[in-house]
Amino acid sequence: MGAPGTVDGTTGKVVFAPNLDWHDLPLQKQLADVLGVPVFVENDGNAAILGAYVAELKCKPRHVLGIFVGTGIGGGIILNGELYHGMSYSAGEIGHMILEMDGPRCGCGNQGCFEAVASRTAMFQQIRTAIVEGRATILTEMLENLDDMRSGDLRRALKKGDELVESVVKKTARYVGVAVANLANLLNPEVIVLGGGVIEALADTMLGIISETAVDYAMPGVMNGCEIRASSLGDNTGIVGAAVLAQRMMR
Repeated sequence: MGAPGTVDGTTGKVVFAPNLDWHDLPLQKQLADVLGVPVFVENDGNAAILGAYVAELKCKPRHVLGIFVGTGIGGGIILNGELYHGMSYSAGEIGHMILEMDGPRCGCGNQGCFEAVASRTAMFQQIRTAIVEGRATILTEMLENLDDMRSGDLRRALKKGDELVESVVKKTARYVGVAVANLANLLNPEVIVLGGGVIEALADTMLGIISETAVDYAMPGVMNGCEIRASSLGDNTGIVGAAVLAQRMMR
């Protein structure tokens, strides 16, 4: 299973998952007790990059970064062909690096996290705020209740020329591009895989902006030869990665 937040891989305990308000949750033990089968728990971003690395990239690149934009923003890192966990299994929490010091409050408690400015949750909040301020959008005609808004609704609104949605999507893409540049400066990966529900729905609009912004903000030479690609697995990267994890652990 891939679980959001900081996961202790030795115990299968979710130390902290801000969007679910989980603290020291013994998820592996609870699921094993209920299901009566072996259970292995990994951070969901780690599971997702593992799925993309094995199923899409065929384990060929040595250094790969994954950024997964959905309700929150998760990440995963492959270094020297291996999933990188860090000292306490908390590496890859890229959604909580700060992009705006005085930005909106994040579920983790900090301000201006990548997740707080560029996740699907953040995009929807920006749209709701703009509507309250009087901005027009076709979403109010498409949806009876804006609480039912999904990434696919943004794609449909874009196709209809919705200027508000276009501005939010492009702004989000620039944030992702800045994050890619920061991480590329740090890790210098061969491949950067973008996934999650937002990318799956909006890659046609976002990918070019992300790539251009990343090149603009990265140190000269860092992005040379680096491939930025949307995952062909879409929002299923984590499911595939969990299957890979189970297969490896059961050997």
